[in-house]
Amino acid sequence: MVSKLLALEAYPNLKDLDFRILRGVELNMRHHRWVPLEDIARFARIDVETASFRLGKLDDWGLVFRRSDIGYIGYQLTIHGYDALAIRALAKKGVIEGISPVHIGVGKDADVYVGITPNGEKVAVKFNRIGGRTASRKAAYHRHVFHDKHHTSWLYISRLIAKKEHEALVLLSPIARVPRPVAWNRHVVVMEFVEGRELAEIRDTDISREMASEVLERVLEEYLKIVRFGIVHSDMSEFNIVLTEDGDILIIDWAQYIPTADPESYELLKRDLTVLLNAFRRRWKVERKFEDVWPEFERAWRESRGEDYGD
Repeated sequence: MVSKLLALEAYPNLKDLDFRILRGVELNMRHHRWVPLEDIARFARIDVETASFRLGKLDDWGLVFRRSDIGYIGYQLTIHGYDALAIRALAKKGVIEGISPVHIGVGKDADVYVGITPNGEKVAVKFNRIGGRTASRKAAYHRHVFHDKHHTSWLYISRLIAKKEHEALVLLSPIARVPRPVAWNRHVVVMEFVEGRELAEIRDTDISREMASEVLERVLEEYLKIVRFGIVHSDMSEFNIVLTEDGDILIIDWAQYIPTADPESYELLKRDLTVLLNAFRRRWKVERKFEDVWPEFERAWRESRGEDYGD
């Protein structure tokens, strides 16, 4: 997991030509595992010598990988190069003007930073990062995103995951307590910044049993709205619930959501509720039996699918 945004260190040194070169590597990775130097030069409309020199700089800054033992000189975009392209696109669109170099949140497969808009407002900037030694495990979490895709680039998978989360937030933010989406580009989702802490970060003694019980009721209330709307989170846990400074809750990390129309959603919904209830029981001794909670959620699940549900 990346601990700081390395693209920000290189960003002040990057020229328009560098971004054109990075874009050339990105686009040509659709056709090549290692993009030939000549193809990059052709895309950037420069000679091979200039392309080689600038790619050497980009390699030094960690934005591309270079390989010469494959019969030719080829390049791949790194996650940091992908970061730089996304930051550039969001800045040019007027979405962000700056990003803090230190992350404020780390998930299974993402880093979150504070961004600043041109109006001086804070936003959360989430960089999805799939790949590396845990790629196979991470991919299993997101199989619904790319099970029918033939492209195997982890950069591309990270993009699909970001797109899916942005889609979920657009659908859900008008009806439930989830982050309001601001923008999306490549593997990055920009959303509203909300002061608060994940439940997983809160010590058991920081909130009372009574307060924990109220939090659980709020989460169940919001999640019921979402299921009735036709969506199952499929990764509900104390890590994906934020207790905000004003005492409300926010349900986050929607990249793994599936519609209730999906046959797997029934069991995933049951798992979500079991994990949630077990967490509150274990940490704050809040006793809510699954048998008491499930009927209302099952009814909402069936109604969202257009099924009759008898009394």
